[in-house]
Amino acid sequence: MDCSVSETLVRLLLRLSEAGEPAVLWGRQAVPHVGRNFDRLLERGILVEQAPAEEWDVCPACDCGLDARPIQTVSDQSVAVCPFDHRNDRILEACDLQSYSIKLVALVRKIATASGFTNGPSEILPGMWHLGQMTDRRELLLAITKAASQQPGLIAKLRLLIPSAQVTMIAPVLSVTELADLVESGIHVVRTEECFGSISDRGFAIDFARLQQSRNVAPRLSVQRAAKIVCLDGHPKILPDQAFQLLLVLAEHALESSGILENRAIEARLWGSNIHKISSQVREPVRTLRDALATGSTDPKAVRALIENRHKPNGYRLVLAPEEIELAP
Repeated sequence: MDCSVSETLVRLLLRLSEAGEPAVLWGRQAVPHVGRNFDRLLERGILVEQAPAEEWDVCPACDCGLDARPIQTVSDQSVAVCPFDHRNDRILEACDLQSYSIKLVALVRKIATASGFTNGPSEILPGMWHLGQMTDRRELLLAITKAASQQPGLIAKLRLLIPSAQVTMIAPVLSVTELADLVESGIHVVRTEECFGSISDRGFAIDFARLQQSRNVAPRLSVQRAAKIVCLDGHPKILPDQAFQLLLVLAEHALESSGILENRAIEARLWGSNIHKISSQVREPVRTLRDALATGSTDPKAVRALIENRHKPNGYRLVLAPEEIELAP
């Protein structure tokens, strides 16, 4: 439920909407954005407040078999109770119990209106919205969900619906193959998070300059899972098994989020429930991975910096954009 304070509200809502409905904004995610603009989204039905939460996630390394743990009131505090070890009980704040459903149709209409499209958007395919024509006469599409940009026969359907026009599509992160197919068919693709500028930019309005400046980037990192083959900037890399697994964990996270992957989440993936939860456990695999990737590189320092560590929260991330990463079976 964590989110970066620097993430704009529109980017946050679009990111949460990518999986489709029901899309949920949790209260703790909403806290940095609460104010007049947030209240307007509630008034316009883009966000709808839900009933307070009655359940909470189980402990990260718990083997209790429960889908969720109950929330109980203890001494006037809301507590997510662990039924097996009360040392793992978690005291919750009011914002932890709050949640808001995101209404995708209302969100798309808000984006279209804020961007100057006066005729209103039309859903030409499930989750695929036609916003209108830009000044360069390109037709602008918005794939609000990942499924919208990955549906079977998408290119043929779009060419049937928009036969002669040039098309720009705003879409969530695509695989290298999916992106290549769209580009080859003449459809210009721009990642959703690139289209709404920085935190100081105008709310829900699309930054059209960013649509013009966007480029489709060839992957820098290629990973073949089954064969355990890694190539970085066209050069093969030999990785020990644990370093390979760490790279895979970081790459999978980078395809979903630009945020930090916390140490405890990395530890859970690498060692499961057999590891004591202390942050120093991750350091040695990270050091090994950095060394392996930097070996033979013309700029070892820059390559080592691709594995970035942060504090608050303590963790790591792979400093590559999603389109620079290719994960194969």
